[in-house]
Amino acid sequence: LAGAAFVDSVVAAVRGAGASSGEAATSGAEGANGAAAKAEPLDAEERGTLELSMRIFLERKSSAGAAGALVVALIDRAIELATARAADLNTPFALMEDLFDSQVISESEALFPQIEQRGAALAKLMRSTNNRAKLTFIRTCNELLRRLSKSKNTNFCGRVLLLMAYMLPLSERSGVNLKGAMAPSDLELQPDEAADDKQEGSAAEDGSLYASFWGLQAAFADPAAAVKPESWATLVSRLETVLQAQRTI
Repeated sequence: LAGAAFVDSVVAAVRGAGASSGEAATSGAEGANGAAAKAEPLDAEERGTLELSMRIFLERKSSAGAAGALVVALIDRAIELATARAADLNTPFALMEDLFDSQVISESEALFPQIEQRGAALAKLMRSTNNRAKLTFIRTCNELLRRLSKSKNTNFCGRVLLLMAYMLPLSERSGVNLKGAMAPSDLELQPDEAADDKQEGSAAEDGSLYASFWGLQAAFADPAAAVKPESWATLVSRLETVLQAQRTI
């Protein structure tokens, strides 16, 4: 069965009295189209059966090397059911976790754009006060980042972090420095005034931009010191210089 058709058959099967997860894949195969479209809520036991069946189906297809369009269709149907509250909100995230756990880095990177395209729908589910879905998503991304090489998979790491920043709220505890811990560096940035005086025209502007851009590192290293009255004006000036340069790009 194709991914979406399989889910429809399972939804139809678990509505039957006494249907087990093993029977769902066969007994509900006929006449099941449109079962998901009705999106009638399932009870807790039925939701558990549905999620387990989908995860087993995904595991079998992934191990057989059939990941791709079929798996994407399976996740799409899980999102539809979860959005309609006919399935548990965690189901799409559980499938996503299983998917990336079963794929090598190259295959994960090839499938990741499909998840990015569905970021808005997944974010809506995760923000529906469902802590389990959020924890599953964070665990999936952290495990994926742990497997990636920061030197060889730099672009992929950045995309994973961007997806997390997009889907998680700014108040998310896992991304907030609640204790205000800092790691100040011993590096001291000293302006080369003699070199700046010798520069003229565009070269002087480039030198000013360079100094302003790297001077912002002091604010990131020690935010508390950067917002003090004696440092605030310098920080604002550097930010304006950098932002103005970015507007001209």
